Amino acid sequence: MNPAPDDNPRDWMERMLIKLREGEATTDEVTQLRELLATNAVARLAFVRARQMDTLLETVPMQPAVLSAAPVPGARGARWWKIVTLASAVAAAVALAFLLFGSQWNDGRDSDATVAVLKSSFEAVIDGREVLEGEQPMRAGTYKLERGSVQLLFGCGAEVVIEGPAAFDLVDATTMHLNEGSLWAHCPEVARGFAVRMPGGRELVDFGTEFGARVNAEGGAQVKVLQGEVKIHDAVSQSLDLTAGKAAGWELTAPPLAMNAAEVKPFQSSTTLAEKVQSATRVNPLAVVWFTDPKGGEWNRVENWTSGAVPGAHQFERVVINQSRVVRVLPGLPPPPHPVDIHVSNGPPSGSAPEATLEILGNLECQALRIALTDGSHGVVRQTGGTVNVTETLIASPPPGNSVSRYTLSDGALNVGHEMRMGVSGLAEFTLVGSRATVTADSLRLGPHAVLTFVLDSDGAGLVKLRDTLLRHPQSRLVINGAQYRGGGKTLPLVVCGSSSADKVKFTLERVRFDGFAGVTPSLAFRSGGLDLVLKAQ
Repeated sequence: MNPAPDDNPRDWMERMLIKLREGEATTDEVTQLRELLATNAVARLAFVRARQMDTLLETVPMQPAVLSAAPVPGARGARWWKIVTLASAVAAAVALAFLLFGSQWNDGRDSDATVAVLKSSFEAVIDGREVLEGEQPMRAGTYKLERGSVQLLFGCGAEVVIEGPAAFDLVDATTMHLNEGSLWAHCPEVARGFAVRMPGGRELVDFGTEFGARVNAEGGAQVKVLQGEVKIHDAVSQSLDLTAGKAAGWELTAPPLAMNAAEVKPFQSSTTLAEKVQSATRVNPLAVVWFTDPKGGEWNRVENWTSGAVPGAHQFERVVINQSRVVRVLPGLPPPPHPVDIHVSNGPPSGSAPEATLEILGNLECQALRIALTDGSHGVVRQTGGTVNVTETLIASPPPGNSVSRYTLSDGALNVGHEMRMGVSGLAEFTLVGSRATVTADSLRLGPHAVLTFVLDSDGAGLVKLRDTLLRHPQSRLVINGAQYRGGGKTLPLVVCGSSSADKVKFTLERVRFDGFAGVTPSLAFRSGGLDLVLKAQ
């Protein structure tokens, strides 16, 4: 019986490569190889280099002298062909051994070598440090992009935009690892062959193209080709070729499979990044627009705004609804000509004045929505109809102390293009009332001060649909109120995730509260695809 990979990984890997090449590897051995590649970065690098050598041996033509050798009949001819085959195998084995086991399995990085240049960035923090303006050399090594975006120009000519949060390695001027996060790459002809390695022994090799790639926290990934062609090398299965308009996806231990390209979220390109940088660097004294009516009033009345126009009439506007103002968005409001950022409550309470409140009865579009982000402030959003489209981020995370942020959705839809962030530093309450309330976002991050509440109506509950994952702090809370429920025993989905482990969505019992249920016994079911409410008839 062959020893396990842990006994002698070098010898085991060498035997496995030969078995795979000959088609003799068993199912158990393939499973062991996947596990080794998923947990051992050096093994992944060795395997990819071996596959590259196989490709090279397959594509480089044999010498004319060998091709012109006259055929030899009978046993002598068979012996001659065996000699040629054996010589090729020996040459391949020597090259393979050099690639795999040279330098004591070192990955060959030169930590002092500049492999890329950081050309531009937007609100980027790498390894705890804010990225400053100006071009900066990037050496081979491991990096963590905590937030923001960076644009890298590799020595080979490949242009890459990485969107945080992300973790990546720069190997050399032609190669990088994407361990987690999202990237967009443009590779002109001079950069042909640029490679992006990914968890699970996968590697994307470019053939002069534009593509995007995304890796989630569990090692699953998606790839979409915008122009040209990309080859996906898989460690233990057939390679997959993708051309323009095609996409593929996979989990960590599953082979890549073609998928519907329309299901892949757009990637941030260099053009998108440039627009963000340009927008952030413009200084416009009219960019902050205040709601002025102290008694509150309608959003779409021009006299209620300091700009003399409904928000969005000018570029780069930041809309501020201060303490004691109650602003109502009525049905029929047209989309703004330009995107706006909305800040609900930008100041402390004033005596008995009401909290800053945004009441939404119709449709509303904005670029970002921020609720109670100032010390001592309170902010409330109440949505009772329509559709709210937030193209980027919704943040309800007030500073520590007495600040409170609340969003209540009782009818209609809330669509967020990227992340929803709740209660990271101060109290934030997000409540879905009734089965007509739906939320869609990339991800939902619940901090230690977040309270997620579902108030059921007679038929069921609202739904949170996440394209990616739910990120839950152990101290975040879940409240489910069933006082109005009359639907009998059934299972109701509360959160549906595109990618999330059961552990990430699981609330401990002490952080869950059930209120008002009669005739049914409530419980929760946690799974990789989300969170369900299980109601069992008594």
